[in-house]
Amino acid sequence: MTAARLFFWPMTIAVLQKRGGCLLALAAGLGLLGCGEDRHYQPPASGESALRQLAAPNGTPRDISRDAWPESWFSAPRKASEAGVAVFQQSPVLDVQVAAGELPPVEERLPADPIVVEPIDEIGAYGGTARLFVAGEQLLNVPEGTLRPGPQLQLTLPNFAERYAYSDSSKTITIFLRPGHKWSDGHPLSADDFKFWFDHVLMNKEMTPVVEPRFKGARFEKHDDHTFSYHFPQPMPLFVKHLAHNSSRLSMPAHYMKRYHPNFTPKEQLEREAEELGMTDWRTYFSAVHNPRDLIVFPCPDLTAYVTVSRTSTRVSLVRNPYYPKIDPAGNQLPYIDSLEVQNVASAEIMAAKASTGQVDFAGRQFMTADIPLFKRFEKEKGYSTYLWPRPYGSDVALMVNMTHPDPELRALFQDVRFRRALSLALDREEINDIAYYGQGVPRQLTVVESSRYFEPEFASAYAEHDPERAMALLDEIGVIDSDGDGRRDLPDGSALEITLEYTLGETPKQVTVDLATAHWREVGLHINLKQISGALQGIRTRGGVMHMSIWHADRNADILFPIEPFWFVPMHIGQEVTQWPEWSRWYRTDGTRGEEPPPEVKQLIAWWEVLRRTSDLEERVAMGKKILRSQAENLWVLGVIGLGPHPVIVSDRLRNVPRDGYWGWDSRWSWPYYPETWYLKQG
Repeated sequence: MTAARLFFWPMTIAVLQKRGGCLLALAAGLGLLGCGEDRHYQPPASGESALRQLAAPNGTPRDISRDAWPESWFSAPRKASEAGVAVFQQSPVLDVQVAAGELPPVEERLPADPIVVEPIDEIGAYGGTARLFVAGEQLLNVPEGTLRPGPQLQLTLPNFAERYAYSDSSKTITIFLRPGHKWSDGHPLSADDFKFWFDHVLMNKEMTPVVEPRFKGARFEKHDDHTFSYHFPQPMPLFVKHLAHNSSRLSMPAHYMKRYHPNFTPKEQLEREAEELGMTDWRTYFSAVHNPRDLIVFPCPDLTAYVTVSRTSTRVSLVRNPYYPKIDPAGNQLPYIDSLEVQNVASAEIMAAKASTGQVDFAGRQFMTADIPLFKRFEKEKGYSTYLWPRPYGSDVALMVNMTHPDPELRALFQDVRFRRALSLALDREEINDIAYYGQGVPRQLTVVESSRYFEPEFASAYAEHDPERAMALLDEIGVIDSDGDGRRDLPDGSALEITLEYTLGETPKQVTVDLATAHWREVGLHINLKQISGALQGIRTRGGVMHMSIWHADRNADILFPIEPFWFVPMHIGQEVTQWPEWSRWYRTDGTRGEEPPPEVKQLIAWWEVLRRTSDLEERVAMGKKILRSQAENLWVLGVIGLGPHPVIVSDRLRNVPRDGYWGWDSRWSWPYYPETWYLKQG
């Protein structure tokens, strides 16, 4: 590790000293004792001053109060006519283009009655170029869709769609697009763009060999230019959650993309063009045309606030979309910022170093909790602020034992709830919070976040106390004892207990968490080996069901995603993230034709979720969700450690209208609920 990722913190050392030699060695290995590359780094004067530096400006990042954001962000946006806005303005950059005859007037580019977005602080000013890091363009240039999530990740709000309506017992959802919305080339957005994606991408066997489960058996119906329906074979009352979280991919500019699809252009021609561009086939060609992140930039129209104009291996340039359909309360067409410049930085360490010296206007995607002290130390000097946005994760690190492992002895042990409870009770979550999170996380068991309508306090506290004596008693009770006197507990049959925890790093403080967790387990006689592997290998080994233990960050625990993707609590997913029951998941996903039939209590989880996902009765839905979460609290299908961890978000002093409070992670699509189109750069 480099100095850019590490910071000496006196409180951390004090806690490590409590743990004894093994963790002091860990600290030295991490560079926390001033060893190696970090030995010349000057720490703050005292632990107390470090705590003051690290204190979040909005307090401990647990739940965020509703009053952190404008009330208008919790309801459907007003239209200009409803807000009394009749005169529209645009960026001076566009004034020049209109004067030169390159663009029609702003009144003709906007919808007849555009939606109004209220900035969190003030009406912004036009101009400037925002500096970002690789992947950061999606923070200010969010891929938007028909609906959007509310700021607390509960609501599904209208966006490009004016409204939606369910019918046929929630088997049909009808979308009503706002008239007058246009692609970035000025072509109208219509139902044809959604039909094109559904018919010619999703349902094209060459493009999509396996249709994702939510669309199996579905069909699309166009009613008119602005109205269309999805019809499903079963009730889908939660499909709006998908639309709010990630519906940008459900449409394509049909007028442009038909040219690159063999249903409209001879395949032989497309294959020839693909070969000339060095691409493998027409499918790769088609994807590249529609992908603004490909090195070859095609002028494919988009619906985002900015459009890509050039891309090299080191830099991406984007400019404002002249047809972006939203305005502020003063009638100014959004966005305010004229252009984005994105640096392709070689590594996360260099990215953190550049951010700490003020070389970016907004960033956060590649940062780590461990970067917080570095950022806080230099923020005043370098002209930026470090906002600490909580990650809406039930646990930043979720610990999983493989309950369907092929070894019968390990399978029996892992399926014994007493073993999982012992693992949980042995963890000193307060210590992990102090060391890995600077005391800013929330020690808890894995469950949904506190803002969720499915949350109950006892779900978060279940077996989350540090009680090593009780943990050892449980291990003794199930016969996992030290039978040969070597200081290590053995299997009930007397054979050596060999467990390996395989893990992939990234996004949350995984390394320090597993190092501390295995130290805690050693104190109760469990010696668990650590093995770092790549994400790709973890996916392979998960699908093969051969890992003993593994970890991931437990996202999908806010109300935007928990009801539709309860990965951690119901065996409904197979992938590198969820490793505790691959064979039970395979059984469910193949209707019992493959995998292994789960025990009754796990089948019950599936039954509850089937009710939750199909019912239109909110009360019944919440009741089913709480049954699932109560089962998790009792059975500890997955172990939680620290939730709602603080994530550093860098905001330059010149970037305005960025909320001090927000949720940061996949559930929120990072900045998506917080209207980045209203952020602006203070000039001068």
